[in-house]
Order: sequence, then structure tokens, then C-alpha cells
Amino acid sequence: MASLRCPYCRGEFEWNEDMGQGRVACPSCSRTVEIVRKKGTRSGQTEVRVGSTAGWGTEGFSSAAARAEYGEIKKGDQLGGFRVEDMVGAGAMAVVYRATQISLDRSVALKILPKEFAKRPSFVRQFDSETELLASLNHPNIVSIIDRGHQDETYYFAMEFVEGTTFGELIASGQLDEEFFLQILEQCCDALTYAHSKGVVHRDLKPANIMLNENGMVKIADFGVAGLIASADEQASGKKKVMGTRGYMPPEQEMHVNRTDERSDIFAMGAVMYRALVGKVPDRLPPTPPSRANPRVDPRLDRIVLTCLAASPDKRYQTARELLDAFRTYRQDLARAYEVCPQCKKESPPTAKTCVHCGADLSALFDSCPECGADNRIDRDICTSCGVNLSELRRQTSMNIGRTEERARRLAARHNYKGAVKALEEVLRTREKMFQRARERAQRFIETYRQEERKYYRQQIADGKRLAAEGRLADALPILESIPEEFGHRQDVEAQLINLKSRMALARQRVGATLDLIKQQQYDEAEKALNGVAQTWVDCPGLEDARAQLHDARETDRMVEYELREVRRFLEEGKTTEARKALEFASATRRDHPLVRELQTAIEQQSGQTVRKSAFAQGRKAFEEQRYADALGYLKAALELTPEADPERPAMAKMLAGAQRFIREAEEKKREEARVAAELAAIRARRGPWYKQPLVLVLIGFGVAILGVGGLVLWLVMSTE
Repeated sequence: MASLRCPYCRGEFEWNEDMGQGRVACPSCSRTVEIVRKKGTRSGQTEVRVGSTAGWGTEGFSSAAARAEYGEIKKGDQLGGFRVEDMVGAGAMAVVYRATQISLDRSVALKILPKEFAKRPSFVRQFDSETELLASLNHPNIVSIIDRGHQDETYYFAMEFVEGTTFGELIASGQLDEEFFLQILEQCCDALTYAHSKGVVHRDLKPANIMLNENGMVKIADFGVAGLIASADEQASGKKKVMGTRGYMPPEQEMHVNRTDERSDIFAMGAVMYRALVGKVPDRLPPTPPSRANPRVDPRLDRIVLTCLAASPDKRYQTARELLDAFRTYRQDLARAYEVCPQCKKESPPTAKTCVHCGADLSALFDSCPECGADNRIDRDICTSCGVNLSELRRQTSMNIGRTEERARRLAARHNYKGAVKALEEVLRTREKMFQRARERAQRFIETYRQEERKYYRQQIADGKRLAAEGRLADALPILESIPEEFGHRQDVEAQLINLKSRMALARQRVGATLDLIKQQQYDEAEKALNGVAQTWVDCPGLEDARAQLHDARETDRMVEYELREVRRFLEEGKTTEARKALEFASATRRDHPLVRELQTAIEQQSGQTVRKSAFAQGRKAFEEQRYADALGYLKAALELTPEADPERPAMAKMLAGAQRFIREAEEKKREEARVAAELAAIRARRGPWYKQPLVLVLIGFGVAILGVGGLVLWLVMSTE
């Protein structure tokens, strides 16, 4: 037994070698730690390390060395007809997984052997024959092998999966009464007798390999596995290989003697008994008698234990049947002893609580029935009043107490101290005298858990205050609200909660007000308000959104300012179209910006001035080309767009007046021409057709004469040539 300190929570817990090395859960915080035996003396020193668990993790392999040794196996992988679920343990010779047999949909224990064995021809040859022998073992107290096989270089056994505890855990819990102790040993002897009759020696019997199912039935695991692996190692290396657990191995096995037999398992049984009675394995041979090492042990057990632990195999019980007979003889002696008065050494009736010979008080030899409450001698298996099986009830009560304590430890590890205390109060309600130690231990645990509860809640209050001071109000609130009302510092907690909630409400209110400041473009005030909220409540809901909105608003304003500068530049360059397009973004984003309206006016003014100048130029050109109607339209448009104070306005007006005058004159001329044409038409109408006029006839005749003379002259000239 060693007192170890968890590297995570700094809590202390008791450990003994029957709990195993490697992956162990801390009883206080439930985190996985690694138990390591330091090199040195045989008993050794033990230390606990943070989490590596010798290469194993809760999800499988966590180190390259372990992966190389056993292969990469993960949850969900399939070996043969089995699907790996999770790892349940690791030892020196193998690692065990809980798996599902797919064909029957049932849980099995899958033991994986190191990959290096696959590289040894001797192991491969021996594997099938040896495992076939092991699988032939069919006994209610032996964990049965369901299947064996290999996949590539991975060899495995599929075994019965036992839900329950181990003898080592039961020893460590202190819930082992004498009757249950004897029942376990007798079942072990029965299993060994059967296995030895089949020629199978366990070679690694220890409390961790003695399992107890939920009904308290013994199930011995790993029969013959140590021998199989040791034999394979010896054939591969040519050297003797010791496979087993120090303290439980007999000298001949530890000293590399060629042969081990059933008497080696007898020695291991003695070491198991010594561990259960004394609290440790023998540190020398012959060991100190158990009754001297622990005064509460019946001296009559010394002979049985020491005979098993004899250094010479010839001096031990030669078979497991002999050891079983020794237990039965001890039971008979025990029954006779309960009927004999401790003072006068005379027998009294089984129901007498006072010696009929000397009057001595015999009430210490009686215990109450858990069912009816009647008193019975503690050696009785059946209640004399109600007929219930007392032996079975005591065994079941021992198992229940162990499970209750384990449940209380798990609850306390989750800081559910009230649940842990409530569970342990079930132990306090047991009435039997044999469970007085369990009740005392439960009371100690209750006091310890109550102290831990007070310490835990004091730390919770300190953590809540610290988180509140750091501005982590959302984290502090549930911590402070979890403090029970009956806790002594509740008044201080209530004050903290009121202050905390008011700060949270004020922070939320400030975030809402900040959004209004952002809409009003009061960015500096908004930033100052948000910084104040962050100092009060760093993770206030809406704080990050408000900061994002403030950032976006500032970025938008920067873009608007840039676009407005571009508008000014375009206006200076006279590019009103580009200026108008640039202003569209600013107008859509910040319509209420004071410069937007100002620049819109400037664009309109500059656009009007451009149109005016263009119209005036077109009007002047048309005037100069005497297109007075076109000039009139252009000049009117230019004049409408020209301010009264513009110096060009008089010239425009004068040119417009000139155009109008020319147009009037042209219209008057057209009217006069029309009048003359009308008069001529009237004259013609009075005189008749033109070809009837004398003058016209004279002119025609004259013309004909000229043409005739001209033609004659031309003919003469051409004839002369």
C-alpha cells in the first residue's frame, strides 16, 4: 500500500499493486494518471506521473513505441469477427480491449499480443495448439476463451467479458468479510483443480486476475497465457524467460527452473491470501505469520497460508484439492469454535447468548439478520427465524458496499458531494456487526467529503470573484449561483450575485446606447463607451458585434470621404459626369452627409454652366451662319441658364435681339414676296396664257432668227477650214 498524490488535483489516494500499474483514474478528479514502479528493491517504490499511461491513452495508442509493439488499433477497427470499442487495460504481456462480437452482438474482452511474436516461427507454431487447449477449459469459475486468431501480424484472444470488479479492488476497498473471503478462495481452488486436471497451469495468479462478476462469482482470467508467451520467448532467444508477477511467483519460477507445475499456482494462492489478510505480499520466505502481522487474523489461518508459501514445492499442498480440503477443515473448526464459550471452553446451545455453564456474555458471537432482524450466530448460513440464506446476503452486502463506495468516489470526483454523502449513508444503514468497519469507513468518508465540499465551495467563491474582477461575468455567474444556500458564505455570495447581475444589466444597456451613438456618427464617444463595457464585462453579448459595427461605420466613412474628394477633383477638372457617378456611392451610403448636398448643388451648377456655354457657342455659330431660327433656340436656352450678374448676359441678349430682328425682317420679306406673287398671279389671270401675248410672240420670233444666223455663221467657218 502506498499513498500517492495526483499531479492534476494534488489529492492523495491509496494505491496497492493489486490495482495494477499503468493507466489508473484518480479517485478525486477522475483524470488518467500513470502508476510507475521505480527500480530498486523487490517491494519497490511507486510514483504517479501525468497522463502518458505508459504509451496508452483512452482512445488507443498514444506513443510511437506502443504503436510499434502492438500495432495501430483504434476504436471501430475489426479483428476477425470482432469490432474494437475501447481499451480497458494494459499489462506487461498484452493489452485488453472491450470489443463486440459482430455475429452475436455481444461484448467480449479482446486481448492483443505484441506484434513481435508474429515474427517468431516457434510462437506461430505453438499458438494454435496452446490456445486450443486453453479454449477447451470449460468451468464456471474460469474466464472462457471464445475465439483466437490473427490478422496480419496481430495475434489476439477473444474472451468472456466480465462485468464487475477484481479481488484486488475488493481487498483495497476493505469490504471483505471472512465468509466471502473463504467463498472466493474455495471457488479459486475449484477452478485450479479443474485446470490442473487438464494439464493447464496458470503461472500468473494474482488478485488482479481473480475477477468477480456482478453476482460475486469468481472468474479467473489469463490461464496459461504467461506460459505461452514465456515459451515463445525462450524458443526465440534461447534464454530462460520469467513471465509472472513478483511477489506471487514461487522461487522455482522466479529462478528460471525448467518446470513449473500446479504447486506453483498453490504458492500464488498463498501470496493472494497473504495480501488479503496482511495488506501486502510476502517480502521474504518464510514470511511473518499473518496473525502476527495483523492481530485481527485468525491464527488458525497461519498454517494454511504458510504451507502454501513454502519455498520448496514438496512442502506445499500438492494439489488444489488438498488446499480446498484445508479450507473446509478450517470452516468446521470455526463452527465448533463459535459453539464453545471463550471463558469456560464448554459448549452452549446455538441460540444461547449467555453461557449456560459460567454465565459469560456470548452476544458478541451473534449478529442480526438483514431480513428479519433476528439474532443468529455469525457462523450460521441460514437464519433460524426467517430461513434466509445469511451467507449469500452477507456476500451480496459486501459487493453492494464496495459498489456504493465506488459510486461515492465517482460522485465526489465530479464535486457532487451531496450525492456522495447520500450514497455512503446507505452503508451506515447496514446493521450487521461484521460491517462495522465499513460503517466507520463510510463515516470517515462522509466527514472527508463534507470537508472537501466546504473547501471546494470556498474555492468556487474565490474563483467566481476572480472571474468577476477579470470581467468574465458570464463565467462567474454560474459558479456563484451553484453555491448551495446552506453554505456558510451564502450572504456574501448573494451580495456578489446582486453586484454581478447589475453590472451585466448595465453593460447590456451601454452596448445598446453605443449602437445609437454609431448611428449618430459619434464614433469617439461610441469607442469610449465600448471600452468601458469591455472593462466591466469582457464577453458581454453584443459587444463584439458593436465593435464590428463601429469599425464598419468608420471604414464606410473613410470610403465616403475618399469618394467626396474624388467628386471635388472631377468638378475642378470640369468632369461633371464622372463627378456625378462618384457622388452616387456617397449619396447612397451617407445621404445625410452635409457635403453630399453641397456637392450635388455644385455638380448641378457646374453642369448648368457647361450647358449654358455650349448653348451660347452654338447660338453664336448659328447666328453667324444666318441660321437665325437655330440661333434663337440656343440663345434662349443659354440666357435662361445665365445668371443676371454674368458679364456675358448682355452680349447674349443683344445677339438674341438681333436674331429675333432678322427673323422678323425675313418674315416681313416673305410676306411682301407673297403679296407681290399674289398680285402677279392676279394679273396673269386677267391676261390669259403667256403664249397668247404679242410681245411673247415677237420675242420668240427674234430668238429663232438669231439661232438661224448663228447656225449659218458656224457652217461657213467650218466650211472654210
